[in-house]
Amino acid sequence: MKQKLISAWISLVFSLCLLLGPAPAQDFAFYVLTVMTVLAWIGVLSGLIKGEVAKKLLNHAWISVLSTGLQVYALIASGHPALAASCFLVSFFMVIAAIKASKDEPGVSA
Repeated sequence: MKQKLISAWISLVFSLCLLLGPAPAQDFAFYVLTVMTVLAWIGVLSGLIKGEVAKKLLNHAWISVLSTGLQVYALIASGHPALAASCFLVSFFMVIAAIKASKDEPGVSA
């Protein structure tokens, strides 16, 4: 739970930088979110979401939904709809991969 809250807090800070920050902070937040989205795509496409990772992802998923929603809104409002769509899709595919992994492995329960 602690890691999930820290992750949500970091996402909130970057979202607020995009929405309310000065131009250098907005640029920094955009580039950091771009790198984070690319890394998430690499993780999803290489099949890293299984076992314990899937279990951790599904625990307290509602926190991730809220922070991802705010992040997508901030990206759209700041003029980055393509990155917002990519962020939404990678989050969606991460949850799907975690659910699939939890059904495939008997030791993992959501």
